[in-house]
Amino acid sequence: MIGVLLTLVIALLAVPLTVVFSIHRIEDTRGYVRFRWLFGLVSFELRIPQAAQAERRPESGAGKVEKLSRRKEQESRAGELFSLLKQSAFRQRIYKFIRDMLRATHARNLFLRLRIGLGDPADTGCLWAIIGPIAGMAQNFRSAAVRIEPEFIDPVFEVESHGRFRLVPIQFLALVAAFMLSPVMLRAWRHLYKGNA
Repeated sequence: MIGVLLTLVIALLAVPLTVVFSIHRIEDTRGYVRFRWLFGLVSFELRIPQAAQAERRPESGAGKVEKLSRRKEQESRAGELFSLLKQSAFRQRIYKFIRDMLRATHARNLFLRLRIGLGDPADTGCLWAIIGPIAGMAQNFRSAAVRIEPEFIDPVFEVESHGRFRLVPIQFLALVAAFMLSPVMLRAWRHLYKGNA
């Protein structure tokens, strides 16, 4: 019985999944992601709502302390991530994973325009040293148009993207598992865990 169920799950995961998406984030975020699976028997759409402006309330002393503590924690994690990204083996493993994923997803009419800045020229330069090769890698795919623009002065994150993917779920899961459990990533998990301990 278990063998039959396992075979059925593997057979279902071997059926291609089509994903069509469009994301726009300049002043607000909006878009959609459409899924089509099992030859159209399963089809649904996820809408990305417009970001609502949160009502601003005066912050209490405790709220300011919590916000400052959260910001320091985020800066600490960002510093640890940058230290990992400076390692050649870690970067190469990420590049390989992205290259394998782009091949496995069979992207069609993929467009991406990304404008990103961290508010500090040095940090943005480090980030660009990592993202730049990814943009160059994506240009090698016939149906992909990728443009990434660094912003060295102001903190900014703008995205315009749309496209179509056709992937086999079991292949996608195998690539993710191989990436997450690779020796390089296991060392990275240990590094991050020690940093947060």
